[in-house]
Amino acid sequence: MNWNVYKVFKNGKRAKAPLATFEYNDESGVNEYFEAKVRKNFSEKIRDWNFTLLPENVSQERPEEKANKQEEDVFKKQGLVLSRFVKKNHVKTKHKSVGGLIFAKATDWKWQWCALEGATNNYIAGLSPRFDNPTEAHQWMDKQVQNLT
Repeated sequence: MNWNVYKVFKNGKRAKAPLATFEYNDESGVNEYFEAKVRKNFSEKIRDWNFTLLPENVSQERPEEKANKQEEDVFKKQGLVLSRFVKKNHVKTKHKSVGGLIFAKATDWKWQWCALEGATNNYIAGLSPRFDNPTEAHQWMDKQVQNLT
């Protein structure tokens, strides 16, 4: 079985790419093997780093990357919902538009999902009902995302 060696930074995060790969078949003794045989071949500077070992046959994705993908999926779905409301309401704009949840004078100081100018975030049009708090606005958006077909 191949093992990937990753540097662990002082902040606790793991490097994206492995520093080295080695072969070792005993999963229970891999750390001892790494310390005795593999680490000693690193340069003196690198030997003092902290490392983590991952078997090559498991996901190498870092936990923070998984969270970012889930967040990106949510934003994509919200963007799809908002773009459908833009088309449905025939919103016209001279500039590229983006969608967002705002609390501003343009929404009578209520929370509302809106079409905004991309570069300036200036209000173009309201796309949702107005809400008293952001939780209600997010619940409305969650329902819209669930209704996507």
